[in-house]
Amino acid sequence: MTLTPAFGIIGILYAAFMIVLAGLAVYALVLIIVFLRLRIAELKRDVPPKSGPLN
Repeated sequence: MTLTPAFGIIGILYAAFMIVLAGLAVYALVLIIVFLRLRIAELKRDVPPKSGPLN
């Protein structure tokens, strides 16, 4: 009786590829959130102040 590994080489490569892909997705999500927060702060800075209640 021979013992076979639970994952073949294809399974190991697939798991590694999926881990890398998930890491890249999380990295992209963090970059998007940081960029949007900076862009919103920049847009808020550029809004001219209201001069009075009738404006």
